[in-house]
Amino acid sequence: MATTGAKLRARDTDRVETCGLLDTAHAEGQLTDAEHATRTDRAMKAVTFEQLGTLVDDLQIPSRYARSAVVRPDRRPRDKEPVDGRRWAGAAGLVLIAAGIGALAGSCSGGGVVGAGSPSIPTLTTGEGIAHFIADYRAHFGDTVVDEVLLFPEHASVDRRSDTDPARYVDYSYDGEFDSWESDSARPRDTRTLDLGAVNVPVIAQLVSGAPQSVRIPDGTVSQVRFEYGTNSRIAEPVVSIYVQDEYDQSTFMTVTFDGEILEVNVPSD
Repeated sequence: MATTGAKLRARDTDRVETCGLLDTAHAEGQLTDAEHATRTDRAMKAVTFEQLGTLVDDLQIPSRYARSAVVRPDRRPRDKEPVDGRRWAGAAGLVLIAAGIGALAGSCSGGGVVGAGSPSIPTLTTGEGIAHFIADYRAHFGDTVVDEVLLFPEHASVDRRSDTDPARYVDYSYDGEFDSWESDSARPRDTRTLDLGAVNVPVIAQLVSGAPQSVRIPDGTVSQVRFEYGTNSRIAEPVVSIYVQDEYDQSTFMTVTFDGEILEVNVPSD
């Protein structure tokens, strides 16, 4: 006899999605601090979609979650074989487990901490820092369109099409304020722009926070977050590349879509 949608067993990614929805509801004032903490704890321990569903049934659902498997268990996709450009690096089973643990660690750890960078900005390689940067970018430029963004803990580097000549681009540095270099450069015709407004910040924040566990460098820190088009030409969409490094300079990364779908996890070789 087939299992009904609500009785299906949940995956780590489903628990992460639930935590993201609860985080959004908390930020919007739908949940108190105590309610958010209680439901998040239950989401971490949920076994079935039915258990996850009870945690969000009374919430107003943002449009980006309207078709999620958590909200509509009947929409849960069947597992598929990896497609071109969407692969696990290393031993697939181990990486999948690591990615799930890392995502859960990020979504249910209580949020990021303001770092020791510029006094006016949080550490940019945290969820809070990413949200702060995007808000400042929108306020400064009047839109969220960009060629590429590299976020480091205390500063950022930005490539943006010139406002006066579409065939040129301008480099900007950011440390709480945007400053351009003295000259601009030729912009290739095939350069594709990104829309930072399309980034699912709550979900990306969770993945960034859990990235050290996901890439199996649990004592590492996120050294860089890139918003770019992937170097793999078979991935046609913009991605977020999250780099992790430890004190011994061991470094690796994971790649996800703007919605938080994990495309690639590179783990250190044993």
